[in-house]
Amino acid sequence: MSKLRAFLIHFSISATVVGAAFAVIFFAWYPAPYFEVVGAWNVVRILIVVDLILGPLLTLILFRSRKPGLVFDLSVIAVVQISALAFGLSTIYEERPYFVVFAVDRFEVLAKKDVDTADVPAEWLAAKRWNVPLYAVASVPESLEAQQRLIEDILSGNPDIERRPEFWSPYTDKTAAIEEKATPLTEFAAERPDAAEFVQRMLDLHDDADRLVGLPVIGKEHAFVIVLEPEHKMPIGLIPVDPWEPTPAG
Repeated sequence: MSKLRAFLIHFSISATVVGAAFAVIFFAWYPAPYFEVVGAWNVVRILIVVDLILGPLLTLILFRSRKPGLVFDLSVIAVVQISALAFGLSTIYEERPYFVVFAVDRFEVLAKKDVDTADVPAEWLAAKRWNVPLYAVASVPESLEAQQRLIEDILSGNPDIERRPEFWSPYTDKTAAIEEKATPLTEFAAERPDAAEFVQRMLDLHDDADRLVGLPVIGKEHAFVIVLEPEHKMPIGLIPVDPWEPTPAG
């Protein structure tokens, strides 16, 4: 067998495995638009480099028919690839968006480990679909006494309301509060010329474009604007602009 054929076989196997992994990542663990929000590209790049590029390339360099120790060399390459794949997938799985919580004026995307699931109503968890995050709305207590206790809790190092299910309500019960804080996309484009191109693309995709609204969503590294459809206020897209940054000059 030639070097080139060995490389192509290795590359084909690697591409099949990585492609299957990406299908699970993009369609099950990180449904649009959460892959970009969470910032999973850093780990995915490692998978691409190690499993799709480095592994086959090492086979191309080291392969020679009837070479002594060839089986050992190929075994080491396979172990490195499998280890990188296992590490990458486990990391991506742990960080997948499990809860999406609206709090005050923005959305927070949280992994399962970010919230004590023992405090989440069992019926909510039972109703959660495997490829869709669980949506909720976190509300500040109404009484001044409860608000004061919450402030003291937060100052003492306890999580804020978006990470505490005792302050959550079902998402469908609070869509009016979400709509009250949302900004129509047409208004946002007028306020932020740097977002106008992205907004226009989103408007062109929908018949009810004049009713689309946006709200900030906080990711691991950046904030974005998440686009909500008008009827149920569910996310349908993302505008990659930080709504809290000053408008770029010029």
